Amino acid sequence: MLQNKAVSLLILLALISVLALSGCVSKPDRNPLTVTNLEIVPGLIKTSTIELKVTTYIKNSDEGTAGKSSKNTSLLLKATSSDRDFLVNQTTTFIGKIAPEKTVNVTQILMLPKKGGYRLEATLFEEDKEVDRGYRTVYNLESLPADSKAISLRIDGIDFLVRKAAEEKVVIQSDIYVTNFGAKASQDYKLMLKATDIDSKLVADKQWSNTGIIAPDETAIRSVNLTVPDRYNYVVDVLIWSNSTVVGQGQDYVQLNATTMLGDKERLAARGTRTGAFVTEEAAASEPAEMSVSAFENKTAERAPAEAPDFMALTAMALICLVALVVRKRG
Repeated sequence: MLQNKAVSLLILLALISVLALSGCVSKPDRNPLTVTNLEIVPGLIKTSTIELKVTTYIKNSDEGTAGKSSKNTSLLLKATSSDRDFLVNQTTTFIGKIAPEKTVNVTQILMLPKKGGYRLEATLFEEDKEVDRGYRTVYNLESLPADSKAISLRIDGIDFLVRKAAEEKVVIQSDIYVTNFGAKASQDYKLMLKATDIDSKLVADKQWSNTGIIAPDETAIRSVNLTVPDRYNYVVDVLIWSNSTVVGQGQDYVQLNATTMLGDKERLAARGTRTGAFVTEEAAASEPAEMSVSAFENKTAERAPAEAPDFMALTAMALICLVALVVRKRG
């Protein structure tokens, strides 16, 4: 009887010890740091590249007075192509310690080719030991339009003047009307003008200038000369540049080989353009020179003897004729 009780007691102690040990073994050594979310916002979008701003949220779930701040932490952000699984770009940011019951966010920027999709992976490290990860995927980046900065300048029109026509070349002065419809004076932007042959799409000439600073609600005229082959038709593009981005544009046409309709047959034919007949002298476009009063008086005095009649000589001749008539009557 006593033997049976002893065996039962030993079995009970064994079960208690097994349960106690199993509890110790099953308790996980969980790190309180976790990646809770990733937010992705597009930044600067160009024709071939895109800037992604990725914000990662990290939480320290330790609570109460027993909670502890983390050790020094860092975040590695990688972008891997979704089609080939190639690493395209990555960046690492040092975070430091994270207090208990606190959530911090870290924003990192990746510049990527604007093509296809990417798997974005944020890996959290504590003292160089990986503790958690977060994932997001982006697709169809090529469908996003390139940025175009909104400015207050507008191209309202272009006038063309022929300045010179010789040796199958024509110098065309393009007067560009630039209006500032904003409430503030504009910046000084780069202005590019190019003439492209309509048929061959070849650029005949390209020149750079500046818009200058234009006051609100005012229109300025910027003149740029283009030298192009004669007897071709051109599309003339005006582009306003801010650093490396086109922020405004205008377009017009100049035809040095104009066409016309022939009678009722509605047949289109090239009639040509006598470009030389449209040449405008440079002096006509220049600012009027300041006139000197003394110079004007000198020129008037020099012309007076040649233009004004000699009144003394005429009077003397009239008197001689009168005397001759009186003498004849008396005779």
